[in-house]
Amino acid sequence: AVYPDVVEAEFLAKILLSKDEKVRESVTIIDVRDDDFKGGNIKGAINVPSYDFQLLSSKIANENKAKSMVVVHCMFSQQRGPKCATILAQRMSTIKDSKCKVGYLRGGFRGWVAKYAGDKNKDLLLENLSSKWTD
Repeated sequence: AVYPDVVEAEFLAKILLSKDEKVRESVTIIDVRDDDFKGGNIKGAINVPSYDFQLLSSKIANENKAKSMVVVHCMFSQQRGPKCATILAQRMSTIKDSKCKVGYLRGGFRGWVAKYAGDKNKDLLLENLSSKWTD
């Protein structure tokens, strides 16, 4: 079986804060939250609701096979995120010319907000953040 990597927030933040556009574009972030996606996301994240993920996983793998990594997450990255990352890691492993790693973000979006909502670089790390997170 193929399993996804666990990605630490600091590792992903370093990529998003890189001055090198190539580095920033080498990673795709997929947020698999469903109705709970509204009200903020990691900057540049693509929302693919978890209930659609299995159906779209081959397309996602093919579109990202040349990237260095796809990072998947949900609100806490305890169930939906790791499950979807596992599906994608298995799909990616069937693409023979792909070197793309698949991981899920430890702590999910909630952990990311807790860590970075007050950060001086928060505009490079978060977008569409509603006040419900910071009140």
